[in-house]
Amino acid sequence: MFYGWRVAAASFANLFVIVGIVYYSFPVFYAPLIEEFGWNRAQVTAGFAYSIVIIGPLFGITAGFLIDRFGPRRIVLVGLVFAGMAFLGYGWMHSLWVYYLFYFLQTAGYVVAGPIPNQVLISNWFNRFRGRAMGAAYVGIGVGGAAAPLIAQFLIQHVGWRWAMRAIAGSVLLVLIPITFKLVRNRPSDLGLLPDGEPVGETPTRRPAALEGFHSLGDVLRTPAFWLIALGSFMSIGAIGGVIQHLVLFLRDSGFSADRAAGVASVLLVSSIVGRVIMGWAADRFPKKYVMIAACLFVACAVPILYSSNLGSMAYVFAAIFGFGMGADYMLIPLITAQCFGLRSLGRIMGVIITTDSMGQAFAPVVVGHIFDVTKSYDWAFLLLTAMGLAGALAIAFIKDPRRPEIANED
Repeated sequence: MFYGWRVAAASFANLFVIVGIVYYSFPVFYAPLIEEFGWNRAQVTAGFAYSIVIIGPLFGITAGFLIDRFGPRRIVLVGLVFAGMAFLGYGWMHSLWVYYLFYFLQTAGYVVAGPIPNQVLISNWFNRFRGRAMGAAYVGIGVGGAAAPLIAQFLIQHVGWRWAMRAIAGSVLLVLIPITFKLVRNRPSDLGLLPDGEPVGETPTRRPAALEGFHSLGDVLRTPAFWLIALGSFMSIGAIGGVIQHLVLFLRDSGFSADRAAGVASVLLVSSIVGRVIMGWAADRFPKKYVMIAACLFVACAVPILYSSNLGSMAYVFAAIFGFGMGADYMLIPLITAQCFGLRSLGRIMGVIITTDSMGQAFAPVVVGHIFDVTKSYDWAFLLLTAMGLAGALAIAFIKDPRRPEIANED
C-alpha cells in the first residue's frame, strides 16, 4: 500500500480529535458553564472570537511560514501539546479570564495542529487522488464531530464537565502525539517516493506548474483568485460557525432535551462525512469551483429550515442538508487553492486563508449571540447566516485560475 495512505490515516486521527472532538464538542459545554458560572451566551461564545482574533492571525500566518520551511510534522506535534495542555487547564478553571486564557492556548493548538498542516500534508503526498485523499482525511472531522456531542454529553452527565475536559486532554497527549510521531512524514521524497505512489523513475503525471506554483505569497496576494477564495470561504465558513456554535442552544430553546439536541448535532456531523466522501470523489472528476459552489448552496439553503413550525422532525432534515454542505466546504478550500497556486507556498497561502476564514467563524457566533440577546430570537440571525452562505457561493463563482483561463479539472 502506498505510504501516503498511512499519512492520510494519521491526518484522519489528528482531525478526528483536534477538530472533530475539540471543536465540535465545545458547544455542549456551554450550558454547564453558563449554569455553574452565570455567564451569558455572548460571553461563552466570545472565548472563541477573542482567541481567533488575537491568536488566529499570529499563529495561522506564522504556522504557514513554518510549515513551508520545516514541514508539517514538527508543527503538528507542537500544536498537539498546546491543545492537550489547554484542556487540562479547563478542568481546573474558576474564572472567565482563565477560560479565555486556555481558549487562546486551545486555539493555538487547533491552528497549528489542525487543518493547515494536514492540508499541506495531503497535498504533498497526492496529486491525481488529492480530492479522495483529502476527503478521507477530513472524514475524521465528521466522525469525531458526530461522536463528540454524544461523548461530551455522556461524560458531563456521568463525571461532570471538568473530568470530561481532562479526558479530552488525555486523548490528545497520550494517543495523538505517538501516532503523529510514528506515521507522519512531510513529503514522499523523504522516503524516496513520488506522489500518488507512481513508480520511481517514471515521469510524474503532475505538470511542473502544479508542483512548483507561485514563488511568493506577494505574487499570490496580487491575484483576484486569492481574494475571491478568501471572501467566499470567509462567508461560507462564517455561516457554518454561526450555526454550529448556537445550534445546541437554539434546539434547547425550542424544547429539545440535551440528549435529543446532541442527537441532531450528531446527524449533522454524520452527514458531513457523506459530504466529504462524495464531494471529494466529485472534486477529482469535475471542476472544483462548481463543486464548491454546490457546497455553499447546501449550507445556505439549509438554514431557513430552522424556521419550520414543526421543528421536531425538520431539525433532522436541516442537519442532513447542512452537514453535507459543511463537510464538503471545509475540504474543498485547500483543493481549489492548491489547484490555483500550486504547492511551493501552500502553507503560507492556507495560513492566510484559514486565518481569514477563522475571522468569519469567530465573529459570526458573537454577532448571532448579540442578535439573540437583543431580540430574544434567532430569526434575524438565521437570515444573516443564509445571506452569508449565498454570498460565499457567488464569490466562488467568479474565480478564474491565475495560471489558466478558467478553473478546470485537476492538473
